[in-house]
Parts: sequence; C-alpha cells; structure tokens
Amino acid sequence: MMYVEAEGTDAAFHFSVEEYVMRRFRNVMPVVMVWQTDRCAMLGNYQVADAEVNRGCAERESIRIVRRPSGGGTIFTDRGTFLYTVVDDLADPGEREAARTKVVDIVVGILNDLGVPAGMEGRNDILLGGKKISGIAQHAVDGRICTHGSLLYDADLEMLTSALKVDAGKILSKAIPSIRSRVTNIREHMGWDLSSAEFGSLFRERLVERLRPQTYTLTAADLEGVREIYRGKFGNDAWIFERSPQFSFNNSVRFEGGKVEVYLNVVEGRVESCSIHGDFLGTVPIRGLEELMEKKRFLRGAISDALGETDLSRYLGGVTKEQFLFCMFGDGREGGKPVV
Repeated sequence: MMYVEAEGTDAAFHFSVEEYVMRRFRNVMPVVMVWQTDRCAMLGNYQVADAEVNRGCAERESIRIVRRPSGGGTIFTDRGTFLYTVVDDLADPGEREAARTKVVDIVVGILNDLGVPAGMEGRNDILLGGKKISGIAQHAVDGRICTHGSLLYDADLEMLTSALKVDAGKILSKAIPSIRSRVTNIREHMGWDLSSAEFGSLFRERLVERLRPQTYTLTAADLEGVREIYRGKFGNDAWIFERSPQFSFNNSVRFEGGKVEVYLNVVEGRVESCSIHGDFLGTVPIRGLEELMEKKRFLRGAISDALGETDLSRYLGGVTKEQFLFCMFGDGREGGKPVV
C-alpha cells in the first residue's frame, strides 16, 4: 500500500494524479491520497456545467469549475473541505460495491474514533445528525477502481448554496426544503474544536495508523506524466465545458439511483446519435452505453434488444434497465416523448 503525497490545491491537478496512479502504478495497489482545493465546483462526469453551476457567482467569487472522472452530482469544495482517494485493483466488476464499502468503513471508522457519530446512508452519502458531510463516487480504468469522496469539515456552506444550482426534483424526492438544510460541517458536531489544518493533520495521521502505507512523493518524471494528463483532460476547457448536447429528443427522470437525462438525434426513425447525462453513479465511461443504441430503430423493443443482457449498473449505477427504458419511452408507447 502506498500513500501518495501530491501538493497543491488545484482539483484538476489531483484528478490528473489519480488517473496517472491508476494507469502507471500497477504493483503497489492500493494507493491512498488526501488532498484539498481552493474554492471549486466539481461537476460529475455526465453533467452539463450550465445546468449545475451558477456561472455568474463562480466568476465573481473565483470559484474554479472542474469536471471529475466519476459520476454523481456537482459538489462545492474549499479549504474547509478534505478530499480522499483510494485506488485499488478491480478483478471483477462485481467488486465495485465491496471497494466502496471498504473506503466508507475506513472514513467512518476514523470519524467515529474522533468522536463524530457519522454513518453511511443511501447510495453515496455519509451523514451526521441526518445531514450530509461526505459524498462518494467511483470510476474504473484498466482493471483499477478509484473510490473518492469529500469531507465537509468547515466549508463555506453559504457559498455552496450560492454557487450550485439545485435540481428541484432531487430536493423534493428527499422531502427537504433546500440544499443548505441537507448539509452540515463536521466541526459543528465535534466535542473539541480544531482548525481545518489541525483536523486534516489528524485525519491523515489516523488514516496512516489504520492502513500503514509507505509514503511516496511524486518524482519529476511522475509530475510530467501528471501534467500531460492535466493538459489533455482535466485542465482543458473542452473536457470541462463542451458537454452541452443539441438533439431532437430529450427527456429526464429522477430515480432513486440518480437522475438520467437522455438526448437523441432521431433521423427517419433511427437513433443517429445519443448523449446520456445525469448524476447516476456508474463507474465506466458512458460512451459504451450510448454506442449500443446508435443506428438502432427508435422503438422500445429495438432498444431493449440492443441493450440485451448488458450490465447497466456499470454505466448507470443503481438505475435499472426498465427505468432507463422508461426515461426514453415513458408508458411504453413506441417513439415520441415519454409520458412521465
């Protein structure tokens, strides 16, 4: 096991480190990281920036917008937030849940040791006093899985509320009045007061005590590899912003497993192109699912046959095949916009 030291507060840089580690460090799994960012809005991989972030607020308040490689919803992070990453081997797609559970157990265990009565709830949240303090997401590359998440310790929650646009359907589905009422800071619930820096040092210390990894500092050669990924992907505006589809058909539905948005170009009854967005928690690139439907007749039966026995959980997390078809065809009518 290895603990990677990577300095800096640029989220795009740390996502580049994650990918570099997943592709290059093949004999030292698992790899652990703890890091921070300046003010940042992190889009889920399949989300559209303008639908999730108040761009005017982001510009005024110097909030960096980045896109992470995993699914899920947009989060706000700052110097009062801590991010954690665990990269491990993934011998079988069925091990994704076990990998997530392992990371959750570590994080919750450390918090409990510090007197913070946190626990896992739902598909990807760690809660404290019924409010969210951490969101978790995953993605897989070349037989490796990255499980990463955030910890709200002393974040600017008012800025979080101003910077992010919230899907009303998501709020209503959870029977809560606002995003602000759904989140809390760990600092408010600790029996002893620590600064953000003190909490971060203690969290890292307890993490090392539990896992006993070897510490590794990225070399000059490593950093050049990281910068190459940064330039081509996470630090590139094309990766961050050019995800706004223009299609002839679209529909979105929020399920328990996340929101799914389907955009299609349908020409003479066939799906010529497809783009899928949302905050679902898949772990592999969604393009593989989109390609399954392209060039197929836009009929429920034809799309169902095209999907076949494909393990949709790899792409859509907890969203099922029937739910996905409902998003496209509603009550089962062939073609046309769904009735939802």
